[in-house]
Amino acid sequence: MRCIPLMALLLLIISCKSNELSIWPSALPDRQYFISLYDADPENQVVQTQDQYLEWVINFYKGTLIAPTGWLAMQDTVVERANPTRRPELNASLRTLGAKIAGEWSKANDKRVIDSRMLGIWGSIIELVLESDTQERALTLINNDVNRLLTGDFLGSDVTDSYYEQRLDLELFPGF
Repeated sequence: MRCIPLMALLLLIISCKSNELSIWPSALPDRQYFISLYDADPENQVVQTQDQYLEWVINFYKGTLIAPTGWLAMQDTVVERANPTRRPELNASLRTLGAKIAGEWSKANDKRVIDSRMLGIWGSIIELVLESDTQERALTLINNDVNRLLTGDFLGSDVTDSYYEQRLDLELFPGF
């Protein structure tokens, strides 16, 4: 008898996930963009279903229990703190960058070139850099590095705090 409430709860959780995939969140980039990225990677398809991939895309944007601040919340915070005249451009830049990162990060762990460690570094940089000139340089650098990671021209092991501190002339975690 005790199993019935537990089974009902599990079915409810599963139906919520399925519903989230069938009704794509409007705040995210177009679902078809991510489906085309998934379809273009047959190696990942062997180890991850399309639904699993899309669930990780949603997790990237909305956050998880382990990493509760997703890209959308970070983007909103950064845009809100920016000079009002820069907000539309900054929002568009972050939206484009987020889609590129999400498309790769959402793959199975052993098939992706962008991992959660990199997300932490990039997120810290984007949130900490408030000056518009430095912020633009940071976003350009991160965007270029993401492109180079995706083409295999940059190693993930090179994505470090010190790499960005040197190139952007900043100190991410002073005193540590």
